[in-house]
Amino acid sequence: MLLDTQRNLRIADFGVARVEAQNPKDMTGATGTLGYMAPEVLDGKPYNRKCDVYSFGICLWEIYCCDMPYPDLSFADVSSAVVHQNLRPDIPRCCPSAFVNIMRKCWDANPDKRPDMDEVVQLLETLDTSKGGGMIPEGQSSGCLCFTRTRGP
Repeated sequence: MLLDTQRNLRIADFGVARVEAQNPKDMTGATGTLGYMAPEVLDGKPYNRKCDVYSFGICLWEIYCCDMPYPDLSFADVSSAVVHQNLRPDIPRCCPSAFVNIMRKCWDANPDKRPDMDEVVQLLETLDTSKGGGMIPEGQSSGCLCFTRTRGP
């Protein structure tokens, strides 16, 4: 995700995009960006479009926290911890519970338990957006957490 000079969000890195295979067993291999890869991808197991839901959940965390997931961990450490210890990014206490629930549903370890993107969109559309929808912590007049002096959880 990138911000242009007018702070409009731009999605990038579709260089490895491909058409979804008819047979999920045809989609294997670690393709993607480490911190956003679903456990089944990291583990070399067959995967389907639910791995994108997982990645989107990590993107939601990144948007809220304005930080990168697991910046201090190696590929091997992240892979092992995400797959075997259910490692997920720390969620700030000030994050609204409805938003937390969406992120957690998206990054469920079991792809079958993750919502479809249509459901994710519906959940996001139901968020209360009045006064920032609780996204702006009390005492902060406006804006994203990344525009304050401290970043991350």
